[in-house]
Amino acid sequence: MDLITGSLQWCKGEIFEGRLYLLFGICVCILALIYWKTGSTAFAKAMFIPFLLVGLLACSTGLGLIFTNEKRTIDYQQAFASNPSEFISSEKARTEGFIKWYPYTMYGMSILIIAGMALFLLLPTASGRAYGLAIILLGFSILFLDHFSEERAHRYHSILLKTSIAH
Repeated sequence: MDLITGSLQWCKGEIFEGRLYLLFGICVCILALIYWKTGSTAFAKAMFIPFLLVGLLACSTGLGLIFTNEKRTIDYQQAFASNPSEFISSEKARTEGFIKWYPYTMYGMSILIIAGMALFLLLPTASGRAYGLAIILLGFSILFLDHFSEERAHRYHSILLKTSIAH
């Protein structure tokens, strides 16, 4: 696979992931609205705000992934056409920079999930449990998102390393 194809596949994967995360966010927002409109218990009513916040955060993250990477596909093609060597070195530095963050994200989201479980268990009020569940959902969704992103990042980075040797 040549470099520009790998770069564009990276962007397409990020766009696809952004669309899935946007869909997830919309579903969580709809779920929050259902709890708000039809919930008859204190727990169901307490779910509205925490789940709406998680849904809106997921929607904004998904939209950010989509728009950033749609623009990036155009920028990549132009940058590669004008100066392939500079494109390779800048992408290599960029991927090396964010690949280092994946373990920290994994640990951070694991701690967030544990904090959500603690909140759920130690604050047995309706709002405590609702926020606990929302925090757990947020942590799992980010872990899920980063799991696939990390795999794509390592694959893209290996393409960059192989290509930079050839140039």
